[in-house]
Amino acid sequence: MSNLPIPTHGSHITSDWLNAVLHRHGESASQINNVDVETIGTGVGLVGGLYRCHLRYESVDESGPTSVVIKIRSNDPKSLKVAKTFLLYQKEVAFYRDIASLTPISVPKLHYCDFDPKSHDFVLVLEDLEHLDVPNQLNGGTEEQGRIAIRHAARLHARFWNKVKEPPLNGYFSLVAPSFTVKIHVGFHNSVAKVLDVFDRDLSPVAKDLIRAFGDDLAGHYHEMARGPRTLTHGDYRLDNMFFGQSSGPELVVIDWQTNGIGVGMADVAYFMAGSLDPSIRQSIERDAIAEYHEITSVNGGANWNFDECWRAYRQAFVAAMTVPVIAAGELSLDNERAFELVQTGIRRMNAAVEQLNVDEFMPRRRSIFTVPGFQSAIANQVSRLVRTGNG
Repeated sequence: MSNLPIPTHGSHITSDWLNAVLHRHGESASQINNVDVETIGTGVGLVGGLYRCHLRYESVDESGPTSVVIKIRSNDPKSLKVAKTFLLYQKEVAFYRDIASLTPISVPKLHYCDFDPKSHDFVLVLEDLEHLDVPNQLNGGTEEQGRIAIRHAARLHARFWNKVKEPPLNGYFSLVAPSFTVKIHVGFHNSVAKVLDVFDRDLSPVAKDLIRAFGDDLAGHYHEMARGPRTLTHGDYRLDNMFFGQSSGPELVVIDWQTNGIGVGMADVAYFMAGSLDPSIRQSIERDAIAEYHEITSVNGGANWNFDECWRAYRQAFVAAMTVPVIAAGELSLDNERAFELVQTGIRRMNAAVEQLNVDEFMPRRRSIFTVPGFQSAIANQVSRLVRTGNG
């Protein structure tokens, strides 16, 4: 950790603090004499504070950034607890420090970052992408945006396809390790009742059965998924985390890497396709988009599968992709109207995909506790009960 204080509120972001940050890295020669701090991302960044800072310098010839985006921890106790449990702030700082420069996917330029492992306070000072096009998650993406998003996901996954034991990913955060999947299992298991109650009218009987079954068997399901190809995944791959380019510059810039880690690439794909596209848009492009994903991962990543196997993996990944909206609905604060709409829209779109793609074929089945998947799920269910009753 550096000797600069980590801001925990927008009021802590001052011209003195930003001068220290930018001067330290040689990005500004002149003094900043004024900072206008604007809260952004309300209802978008569910697990953090997000601010745009407009900078005014003493010298009109200053070449430093005229604005930056700053991300800090949430001040909502419930959201902060989720962030600490799933190491969200630690993982995002690690991504920008160690991984971002090696990925084929464009991300904001990092000006500064810091993380305190004791308090989990963190800060990211990032390039402002205000000049790029930001789609509306609630409206859903266009066909072209959907194709672009899957193409870039394929390039990211291909770059690290089955290379998770090599630098820079050896020892990196795993989304399928038992120590992590138990936490996911607990969060999902204890969210089921709330989700089925609050979003009762948004879920079909099949989707409800799938959520119930997955709530009891998530840890075992992830154990089985971990046997297949693994790669670096974003973990929250959706429109609200994407900026689309125009005639020049990057075609796509992806933000919010709090949930990144080693996992199953198709979980990113299924989550985006179901959560960020209207069902009619998804259906119109998904065969072609998955075919392009198959080609890129095969040619650039060495994935050894045919299209039918790739398509099956896509359908099967919807079971895992349900974890994000269910845990968000059950664990995070949804008092903000847009935050609630985001989760509800995601659940409705996921429900449509479950129905249209016959995902119930992959319904999790209870396994014997004498198998590794069954034992992991049994242990996770017991931990869930302890957490729910306040004894764990």
